[in-house]
Formats: sequence, structure tokens, C-alpha cells
Amino acid sequence: MHGCRVPAAGLLLLCPAAMLLLALLLLASLPTTAAAVNTSTLPCEPAQCGNLSIYYPFWLTGTHQRHCGYKAFQVTCEERKVYLKNSYWAYQVLDISYENSSFVVTNVNLPEDGGSFCDLSLIGNASSDLSAAPFKISGRNRELFFLSDCQGQGQARQPSPPSSWAQMNCSDYGDGSAAAKSFAWLAGKYRPDDTLKPPLPLNCTVSSLMPVLGYQGAGPADYDRLMNLGFLLEHNFTAEDCAACASTGDRCSVDPDDDQLVCNCSDGQYWFFCGQYVNLPALTIQ
Repeated sequence: MHGCRVPAAGLLLLCPAAMLLLALLLLASLPTTAAAVNTSTLPCEPAQCGNLSIYYPFWLTGTHQRHCGYKAFQVTCEERKVYLKNSYWAYQVLDISYENSSFVVTNVNLPEDGGSFCDLSLIGNASSDLSAAPFKISGRNRELFFLSDCQGQGQARQPSPPSSWAQMNCSDYGDGSAAAKSFAWLAGKYRPDDTLKPPLPLNCTVSSLMPVLGYQGAGPADYDRLMNLGFLLEHNFTAEDCAACASTGDRCSVDPDDDQLVCNCSDGQYWFFCGQYVNLPALTIQ
């Protein structure tokens, strides 16, 4: 774009003022109807996998292009099931609520019978695995503790475990002198940094803390079903992220290089109208 040419020094201030006036006039003339915005609200068209519809901030491998969503929200579709692609553990996405900016996942690497929760070396921590992702484990989940190496207090007759615990089948795990006992405990509201200060009843060790969404009537003995039903994750991305860009008739997308949302203007520039910055050219005096 050419710089402003002014015939006299006294008119120097007219150039930026005129440019600002022109910008305001252009903004006023842009389409503002719902029909004009509706087709550009989201970066890419929805894709279907099983009973889930996939679109921003998610994007489906092999269907969407990279600019359709954020890296952490990349998913795959395998046998009509949706999986997060860029996490250490394999998480299946069971449900997505775009209205509430949340989704439910379950760790498919976990043993179905819960037996390996007796072995500390096989336990993954969901909060640490997902700590770098732009979503968080919801406080609407409950805490499911797995307790192992419960050897009692050394008395001839061991005390009974609390009634809020349920014993697990870990007969093959122990130090050889006695069969180790492990328990599941369904506690209250999930807190990612929650720790249990020793000593615990029966001198138990906390082998894992898992978030579970829970259901009415669930108890610690239902740990298998609780894990299969998954837990709730929340994020801050909505379709309104693109509203400012779409209101100008332009198209927003996720920049693959820095994983940030940008607005692609029709003239190839990033303007305030596209939800970015005012990009005024430098003034030249001739």
C-alpha cells in the first residue's frame, strides 16, 4: 500500500485522521446479519466419527487439515471410536459438549479388572499426563483412590478397613510374607493436588488417584465401571472465538506454527477487523 502524500506540512495530521475515518466507514458497511456470519463461524466443516461430531477446537486426522484445530485436540477415528492422538496414555473420547466447552474421556490402557492397580509401576497419573494440554480435569469429577500394601498395624488381629473402602483382588501382589491387600476408595470432589497424609488405616500406600465422573448410587466396589465411564475435561475454547473475524466476512483458522488462532483477511493482512491488530502503513512525506 502506498504511503500518504501531503501537499503541505499543515495537512500532515489529516492523513492518519482520514485513514481512521475510512476504517470506520468500512466497518460500518460490513455485513452483520446472522446469515452472513453463519458460514464462517468455525474454521472447518464438522466431521462425523461414530455418534460424535468433530469440529473446532477438535480436528480429525485424515479428514481435517492442520489449521482446523489445536494440536492437543487432534483426534483419530478407529472403528467408529474417537481417541486423543497427542497424549501419552490412550484416551477415548466418549462425549463432547461444545456448548459447555467440555468432553469426557476414559483411559483405555487401564486394566479392566483393576488388578494392576496393585502394582505402583503400572499406574499413570491423569493430572500429570494432561498437565501440558490446554484443558483441565474438571472439579465436577470425584476422587477414586487406589490403596495398596495394606499390611495392618502389626497386631495379631488386623483392624477392619473403613466402610467407605472396597477390597480389590490383588492376591498375586505382595512381599511374599503375606498376601498384600488393596482397596478402592471413592472420595469427594476431585482436587488435582490432593494428597493423603500418612498414616492411613492399615498402613496403606496410595498407589493412584483417578478422577471419575461418577453416577448416582456409585460406591468404591464399582471402580471398574467408574473408570470405564471416564472423567470430565474442561477448556476455554468456543465457537465465539471466531465471531470477530467472521463478522467481517473473513475466515479464521489455527496457525500450525504457533498453534494460535488467526484471522485470514481477504487482502492477506491481519487487521483489527479480523480480530487481530491495526496494521497502518508508515507515513511518507513528499
